[in-house]
Amino acid sequence: HQKVGNTIDFYNVQFYNQGTTKYDTFQTLFEQSGSVFSGTSSKNSQGGVPSKKLVVGKPVNTSDAANTGWVDHTQLGSWIAKAYSQYHWYAGVMYWQYSSDATGNAIKASAGYLKEQCAINKNCV
Repeated sequence: HQKVGNTIDFYNVQFYNQGTTKYDTFQTLFEQSGSVFSGTSSKNSQGGVPSKKLVVGKPVNTSDAANTGWVDHTQLGSWIAKAYSQYHWYAGVMYWQYSSDATGNAIKASAGYLKEQCAINKNCV
């Protein structure tokens, strides 16, 4: 990131299928991941990547994850709201895989608040 990071708008990070590092609580996803991949939470990124560039990637369904990391969509939405409020994190969320959320309900439940707050406050740039 240090050499070309200014040319990269965002990083889609896979916060699932990481063995014992589950990223399945607000703390492990946004504050301190722990386990083998300590320092890889959205807030505590190693490598100098600004948190505003770290898009949280999650599986849509439990069947979309090989082992760990699935989180209820509404619960993830509340964590995203908390991260926005506490840390002004607004990079966004993406899901694997598109065909599992054909209605868009999962992404709306997870990212709806963030989208709303960024539009109201006009401070997510």
